[in-house]
Amino acid sequence: MTEAKSAGANVTHSDAGPVTAERRRGRPPASDSAVTRERILQAARKVFAESGYDAATFRAIATEIGLTRPAINNYFPSKPALYAEVAGRAADVVAEAVRQAAAAPTLTGQLIEFLRLIDSGDGTNSALAGFLVQSAIEAARPPHAGGQNKAVEHVERFVADAVAGAVRRGEISPAADAEATSDALVGLLWGSAFQISWGLGLDATRTERMLSHLELLLRRD
Repeated sequence: MTEAKSAGANVTHSDAGPVTAERRRGRPPASDSAVTRERILQAARKVFAESGYDAATFRAIATEIGLTRPAINNYFPSKPALYAEVAGRAADVVAEAVRQAAAAPTLTGQLIEFLRLIDSGDGTNSALAGFLVQSAIEAARPPHAGGQNKAVEHVERFVADAVAGAVRRGEISPAADAEATSDALVGLLWGSAFQISWGLGLDATRTERMLSHLELLLRRD
């Protein structure tokens, strides 16, 4: 068998025809890079939601989507960097859900619409509700304690504004304790998000039934 190597080209010729050299390891071409990065973020959200920050590992995230741990490192140098990106993405989805839910005409309608939106997320995030619950818990623990959690802040501000609007519309008595009412409703939202993500196992039919019955319980005639 004869072999010849053309100048400046990493191609080997043989009797069987040209054989291209194995592609170098490392980050994939730009055409694949964005897709792979998005897959990593989706898998990370799921693993963080299921395991929590401390127990989540790059290996578990890589296994979720059939990659290797070093492949994850090509995109995110550390777990804190990956978590920050996932949390930032989740906060953006929550901010949009708040914007849409605030358009509902009643307090009950706003709360139920918000829960429906975070259940569906951005169309690709079945783990969103679970991640939000975990991130709220993580916000009180090191290394995140004392730092900002934008998603939690969005939820708390949304509920406070919704309660204030309900008072103005006469849905809630002006004599009511607005702060205590807001605290109770924030707890209701987090508890509902927990039930959607874990108690119901992301069962869409049962989730909708739950939300419909919750709406009946909250509705004021």
